[in-house]
Amino acid sequence: MGLVDYPVWFFISLFVLLLAVEETGFRLRFRSKVEVDDKFHGQIVGARDGIVVLLSLLLGFMLPMSLTRFDLRKQLVVQEANAIGTASLRAQMLSEPVRSKSQELLAQYADARLKFFVAALDTKELEAAQARSKQLQDALWQQVLPVAQSTPNAITSVYIQSLNQMIDLSEESLAARENRVPGAIWFMLAFISLLACLTSGYSHRKRFLLSMLVTPLMISIVMALIADLDAPRRGLILVGHQSLERVQSDLNGSIKPSFQAAH
Repeated sequence: MGLVDYPVWFFISLFVLLLAVEETGFRLRFRSKVEVDDKFHGQIVGARDGIVVLLSLLLGFMLPMSLTRFDLRKQLVVQEANAIGTASLRAQMLSEPVRSKSQELLAQYADARLKFFVAALDTKELEAAQARSKQLQDALWQQVLPVAQSTPNAITSVYIQSLNQMIDLSEESLAARENRVPGAIWFMLAFISLLACLTSGYSHRKRFLLSMLVTPLMISIVMALIADLDAPRRGLILVGHQSLERVQSDLNGSIKPSFQAAH
């Protein structure tokens, strides 16, 4: 997505750009009749107010949309942690050696999912974590498949259901992180923001620093907040992974005693 993946730099760059555009509009007004004609000045003020209202409506629509996506990503982390924990509990009802092997694979899967969630913008790291998750899903499925085919019962059935839910949630988490604000919308917001600052500067009769800072600053803050909420892997507002970390710790702790008892 480019600069919007770095909300802090996005805010700084956008603020400087909008401030420069407003200054440009302020200087252009001295080359037009706006300086001496109140009718022309009233027209540009009306255009400015219309553009600012339109931009406010668009930003007001985008902010809750980004917040909803952020909440969805946060909920999916908890749901994945719960699904892995449920699968681990149900795996304890399986017979050996499937039980021990499944528990071990689930612990590795929790590690892989945590790496997926904490992966930054490094594409290779992200792809490696996702590939490892897929590999472990296949291994878990192949581990229980012969048991389900040879001796089907209620225990294997509920365990397979938990595996299905766990696999489905991993795909939902990936889709939620890929569901970003489209580039066309960012372009539209940036274009309208430029027009708003240009007409704002054009409407100023005298240079007043505070009034010239307010519009670019407010627009930059709101757009940077939208970018921060929309960026799943970088920024000041990030989804926590404490629930998955607890599951990872529990699974790793439960494997060691069982492994030692088996040997």
